Amino acid sequence: MNRFLSLSLLGATLALISGCTTASFETEPVTLNTDKGDVVCQLYSRNTVLFDHVIAMPHAMHVDEANALCRAEGERQAKK
Repeated sequence: MNRFLSLSLLGATLALISGCTTASFETEPVTLNTDKGDVVCQLYSRNTVLFDHVIAMPHAMHVDEANALCRAEGERQAKK
């Protein structure tokens, strides 16, 4: 009986968690014009700047640089 209860609780928990994805917070992608080329960012709601990240970037740019630009844009928009 305890095993059944444990599995039931696990299933219920997984069902609840699976409904909480970052997709529900996504905004339309934002394009930033830089000296190296366009950077396309996936931004999230104003309270979740931590998840902001790059979708597309120029080959000449490192992913860390592009992600930093996206997070900075998310922070800038959050201050509006």
